[in-house]
Amino acid sequence: MNDTIVAISTPKGFGGIGVVRLSGPATFFIGQKVFSTTVKKPRTVYTGYIFNPDTKERIDAGIAIYFKSPHSYTGEDVFELQMHGGVKNLEIVVKILIKLGARLAERGEFTKRAFLNDKLDLIEAEAVIELIEAKTEKALKVASGRLFGGISDKIFEIKKRLLYTISAIEGAIDFPFDVETLNAGQLEKQITDVLNLINLLLSTYKTGKRIEEGTKVVIAGRTNVGKSTLLNALLKFDRAIVSEIPGTTRDTVEEMIDFFGIPVRFIDTAGVRETKDVIEVLGKERSVKAIQQGDIILFMFDASEILTAEDKKFAKLTNGKDRIIVLNKTDLPAKLTIKELKSLFNNEDIIQISALKKKGIKVLEQIIYDEILPKEIETFFITTEREKNCLKGVVKHLEKAKELVDSGRDELVSEELKEAIILLGILTGEKVSTEILDTIFSRFCIGK
Repeated sequence: MNDTIVAISTPKGFGGIGVVRLSGPATFFIGQKVFSTTVKKPRTVYTGYIFNPDTKERIDAGIAIYFKSPHSYTGEDVFELQMHGGVKNLEIVVKILIKLGARLAERGEFTKRAFLNDKLDLIEAEAVIELIEAKTEKALKVASGRLFGGISDKIFEIKKRLLYTISAIEGAIDFPFDVETLNAGQLEKQITDVLNLINLLLSTYKTGKRIEEGTKVVIAGRTNVGKSTLLNALLKFDRAIVSEIPGTTRDTVEEMIDFFGIPVRFIDTAGVRETKDVIEVLGKERSVKAIQQGDIILFMFDASEILTAEDKKFAKLTNGKDRIIVLNKTDLPAKLTIKELKSLFNNEDIIQISALKKKGIKVLEQIIYDEILPKEIETFFITTEREKNCLKGVVKHLEKAKELVDSGRDELVSEELKEAIILLGILTGEKVSTEILDTIFSRFCIGK
């Protein structure tokens, strides 16, 4: 990090303000070269104009702010030029700054430097991109909680508990007459308490991922059960063509909406039935794929038709998925009863609606919402595969430590706890490979 980087830190295009940011050891020298007013104090706003030092030609008017290390976003000297939002003016200024000795920043390099300079841990750094990409208020809230240390604080508390247990074990081994020994019951309880905390965090992964990336809710069922009508009712506008002719929907129809603060992609699928129609066969294949990839399946039945072999095929296809059973067309004379459906779905709730008449839609919406965001869920969430895998590794070491407690080999228990602490360090970025860092920060845009 001996070089000075530069990038445009605002979205490309026309806007009220455009920001060019420098970070690194030569930041102040390079930034001052293009700004007309002498910048004397850090963290102070100076007005002036930005110019080409070779030709003395003025490029734009704006302000400059200098942040002296370590009191900056990156932990290095940072110089920001804020001018009118445009395309060419910002590009020209960046070219001049590169000519003066800076280099163009890589994706996420400003945040990467913040991490390397201990301004953020790795969980907080990942939260930055989640905050930028947040599509709804709840996704923003999750990212903010992570950015401001919600998860990191919990990890720190867990490490503190494990270190206390290790010190008690090793103190008793090294100084058996001076340190009070933990008995097997006390040691097992301490490990179990930490295991419960870790498992509680792990339980938030599915919900956290759904909020952060968006939840796929797939509407499935045989042809003509009212899937497209339900899609339109949930979206609150007519997105899919509705017809009484079976097989109207030949492809998946998708729409992402803000579903009470959660990003949800509703997917209407073609009905799965035996057919020689080439297009309908392709639609069937896409329906099966959508069901396999969906987070929640709205499995629909037609109350005005008897249970069919196709319905039972769908039941097998959706087994093992998070699903909500929906009995539609309850405004028509009933030929399919709740009792019959319960024989197929023993322990699952069945929601009765009329998508056409908009009856039962609010109840269904609440059930979908509760499925995505259970009431008993934690305030803070883990959202990445990396975090989940690290915590699962911690669980394995803690469970192994519990198994060893009764053996009386306390030194082996201590070693397992130390391995758990190493994984927690990898989680927060204390020990992490260059490859992992490159993968994480490649998600960022240039300038962040």
